[in-house]
Amino acid sequence: MKRILMMMAVLGTLLPMSAQKIYTLTECRRMAIENNNKIKDAGLTIEQAKEQEKEAFSKYLPQVSLNGVYFHSKDYLLKKDFSLSADEQQQMAGIMTQLGLDPTVLASLPSTYSFNMLKHGTVAQFIAMEPIYAGGQITTANKLAKLQTEVKRLQMKQSQDEIINTTETYYNQLLTLYEKRLTLDAADRQLVSIHQDAKNAYQAGVVNKNDMLSVELKQNEIAANRLKLENGIKLCKMVLAQYIGLNGTDIQIDTTLATDLPNPKIYLVDHQAVLDNRTEAQLLDKNVEANHLLTRLKRGAMLPTVAVGAAGVYHDLSGNGQTNVLGMVTVSVPISSLWSANHSVRRQRIAEQMARQDREDNRQLLLIQMQSAYNDLDNAYKQILLARKSIETSAENLRLNEDYYHAGTSTMSDLLNAQTRNQQSRDQYADAVSLYLNSRTAYLIATSRQAE
Repeated sequence: MKRILMMMAVLGTLLPMSAQKIYTLTECRRMAIENNNKIKDAGLTIEQAKEQEKEAFSKYLPQVSLNGVYFHSKDYLLKKDFSLSADEQQQMAGIMTQLGLDPTVLASLPSTYSFNMLKHGTVAQFIAMEPIYAGGQITTANKLAKLQTEVKRLQMKQSQDEIINTTETYYNQLLTLYEKRLTLDAADRQLVSIHQDAKNAYQAGVVNKNDMLSVELKQNEIAANRLKLENGIKLCKMVLAQYIGLNGTDIQIDTTLATDLPNPKIYLVDHQAVLDNRTEAQLLDKNVEANHLLTRLKRGAMLPTVAVGAAGVYHDLSGNGQTNVLGMVTVSVPISSLWSANHSVRRQRIAEQMARQDREDNRQLLLIQMQSAYNDLDNAYKQILLARKSIETSAENLRLNEDYYHAGTSTMSDLLNAQTRNQQSRDQYADAVSLYLNSRTAYLIATSRQAE
């Protein structure tokens, strides 16, 4: 019964370990893109640009306004007192006589009158104006808004490429450390065997104790390096986990070191042919286009604007409401602003010329960057070839020194040096593979291709 319980306890500790998620490089790239704040912000800026497009399109529609005013005054706004003079009364009496009326009636009427008006009232107006011609400003503004959305999408693609590159660097750095840990494990096993041989030789009186002590010192050095390595692995795991959105998680990656490392020539492309596909090159084109549209926009501000529309007016100021409808045509010609606007257009033309010059210069730099990325990949591949030869040479050198030591024709110092060189050559190979993988991704992205 106790044995069964012990087996269940062991299985209980092993099952969570076996069930732990192993993250591949592809998964880490995807998660890094999904959880990166820069990408989230880029998505929001695209939404902003789309709203700006809709806002610019609304300028094609009639501009409609509705205004209404109701007022109520404490006293009349218009007040006037007037009186009839004696001459005016006589004239009025004569008029009444001519009309066959009795002029004596005037005697019963007051000679002074008060005129009061506008104590309360209502005024409302509805105006709709449709722009007919605005110097091309509305059309240009719409093109500029659409261009801005395209720029935001390209910038988001640029950010995604940067994240893929960074994720690859973190992932391969951790992978290299795991490979170096395997090398340390192999070195430990070698030193255990060498120590046992030295111990046997010492007990047999063939060698002195110095050989055993030299091996133990080397083992202590390996132990110190292992401690540094484990701390490095822990830190790299934390960095990678944070970058892919799993902060605080003890993640595990696929620790298999890549063996499919083809010659870089299969990735080589005509850099001039793929230049226009580069996100950076497209952004340079958009910058020139944007400056050209801004020039047209400023030139359009110097031209007349024409709009047609209609207005409906309702007013009730005397208790008798009236409604009127009228058509309107407005023409606006900027006159005094032409002087400053002319300089503004010239300044923008200079900015457009600078954008064109910058585009040509930066396109050349992009070509240089692509060639540099390929050179880095080619150099990394050659380092792999050299590292492989170094491993073969150092492994053979270690084997020979072991044989020589057992035969008594080599010292322990020579054997330990051979073991160190073998370890270093394996570490150099792991570094070269990591550099190759990083350089391959960098070159593929630099030539507008998907990372493998």
